[in-house]
Amino acid sequence: MTFAAMSAWQAWVLLIAAGAIAAGLFLIKLRPPRILVPSLVLWQRVLDASPDLTRWERIRRAVSLLATIVLAVLLGLAVTRPSGSAGSQSTGYGRALIVLDSSWSMLARTRTGETRWDRALAEARRIALSSDQAAIATTADGLVEGPTDDVVLLDAALRRLTPSGEDDTAWPDVAGTQTIHFITDGAVVRPLDRRVVVHSVFEPASNVAVTAFDVRPAVLGGERGKPLVLAEAYAEVANFAPQPQKVRISLSRGSSVLTTHEIQMGAGEAYRETVPIAGRGDAALHLHVEGPANALAIDDDAYAWVDRARPLSVLVVGAQAEWVRRVLAENPDVRVGYVAPSAYRAAGQDLTIFDRWAPPEPPREPALYFAPPGNGGWLGAERDELKPLWETPGTHPVVRGVDPATLRIDRARSYASTELMPIAQSRQGTPIVYVEESPARRAVIVTFSAAESNLSTAPGFPILVGNALEWLTHPAAQDGSRHPGLASFSPAITKVAAPDGSSLPFVRAAGSEYAMLRTPGLYTAEGGGARSVIAVNAADPQRSNIARTTARTPSNVGEGGLDRPWWIVCALAALLLALAEWWTWQRRITV
Repeated sequence: MTFAAMSAWQAWVLLIAAGAIAAGLFLIKLRPPRILVPSLVLWQRVLDASPDLTRWERIRRAVSLLATIVLAVLLGLAVTRPSGSAGSQSTGYGRALIVLDSSWSMLARTRTGETRWDRALAEARRIALSSDQAAIATTADGLVEGPTDDVVLLDAALRRLTPSGEDDTAWPDVAGTQTIHFITDGAVVRPLDRRVVVHSVFEPASNVAVTAFDVRPAVLGGERGKPLVLAEAYAEVANFAPQPQKVRISLSRGSSVLTTHEIQMGAGEAYRETVPIAGRGDAALHLHVEGPANALAIDDDAYAWVDRARPLSVLVVGAQAEWVRRVLAENPDVRVGYVAPSAYRAAGQDLTIFDRWAPPEPPREPALYFAPPGNGGWLGAERDELKPLWETPGTHPVVRGVDPATLRIDRARSYASTELMPIAQSRQGTPIVYVEESPARRAVIVTFSAAESNLSTAPGFPILVGNALEWLTHPAAQDGSRHPGLASFSPAITKVAAPDGSSLPFVRAAGSEYAMLRTPGLYTAEGGGARSVIAVNAADPQRSNIARTTARTPSNVGEGGLDRPWWIVCALAALLLALAEWWTWQRRITV
């Protein structure tokens, strides 16, 4: 037998001492009270009588003594937390690395009500107790504890762990490891080294899941032939059960329910639908499914964000900015205001466009500049190039899709600020378009104006402005949603907030910021005065189909292979024994 709270010899000493102390306290003879009586004649006759004792009366003191000792030993076992499952591993594992599969399919419930993850933790404890030293790792978090022989530290590390979804973390390598134990349900195929011993916690289970959910822009006809800009939500639900079942699907927008319906789905059937979403209103969409045979809860909910549910607030600053008005007036997702440079005040808008002017200090909100004057300010000194040739299209999102052959530029400027990064240059190296991306500022600078080019009439002008607005106002923009797990962000992101509003810790590596997105929901990324909403969904048919596995191993962890929490049983038994002894003592059955 091994013990989780301390070494074996310490635990045995504690148990023996607890039993001995309990027996000693029971056997202590209490001094009887002294009572004065007028005569001993009556009491002498009582003492001289020889009562006829029953068998129970002869042994009840011994029974009470045994119950007291057992009670003390049970309390000692509850403290030392014994484990008998490691007894069969008499040879031990030496120094072992224990890697737990962190896929969200490990949260599937089994027939006994526990999850696959619960079984994996129990198996990890069993292996740790059978090893001279052990290290704990997961496929998402990497190495989290050890190598150490302190079972308390290992157990505390296991208690902290939860499945995190993705598993892109490199497989940890611990020097001197004799065996590597991988505890998995086999939902994901992984190439494994020959040294790896696979412990399967797989048990087939039924499930209903959201396998796809996204929102995309759509243009539908409105009144009087005018286009009405809407969004379109696409949902896909699958029944991963061996039998048909009735599935309930509900789509909500904010606190309002848009649609709710029930459908009868066959075994392995997938259901798809698209729902038109009005362009104005709450931006948060929530899809929920439920069914009677559903062993995994994390894929029952999916989230999406209607990007233009609220019009983008844009302020145009310039003395003659009518050329900008023409392209912005055709965009119904933009609310535009115009002011002269002398009247400019930062008013909390989403974006500011400066035409041939720049404030003495760069604004906090994202900004798009057209030919700002350097004047030795924060942009630095400027240097001109006449008739620059922009020949090579850029790959940055701001200039992607812009055809430089349609642009005629008479004059372009370059600036001395080291914070600016050119993303498009002329044949002679003069920057055509700059970007600045930092935690403090987010800016796009076009080094020529409409008066110095054919920009306002060029086919690439609406594309350039649209790209700039999208990049400036979405610091963590991406295609589609992300899966739970480790996510990378640019260094310009200063904060990522979880759905409950708490800030996620960052880890910097290789020029990027990394944060663990553990649960589905809507996350918020902030940086450079802008904010993006990221939808995180566990929509993956491979992991939601929890009735199959790729783990092919004879080392399966079944219901009988679990390291049960014996200390709870010991504590409960001690309580019941104490209540029984008290009840019998009150009725003079025991002493």
